[in-house]
Amino acid sequence: MLDTEPGRKAVKNYMAKKSITYRMAGILFGKTPQWIQQVVSGKAKGPKATALIISMISEFDIKED
Repeated sequence: MLDTEPGRKAVKNYMAKKSITYRMAGILFGKTPQWIQQVVSGKAKGPKATALIISMISEFDIKED
């Protein structure tokens, strides 16, 4: 299974840096704030969670440091 830890960490850092709340991200991606939080924290896993992390990296244009 694909390890999403680096991607989740990058998304979490970006959201904190840009003051993006789970509510804001939920509105943007059409998901509940709770689902966004579970995915970003790593509590929710699987293909749908991985797809969301990939979408967030793409939408936020997150680059490697």
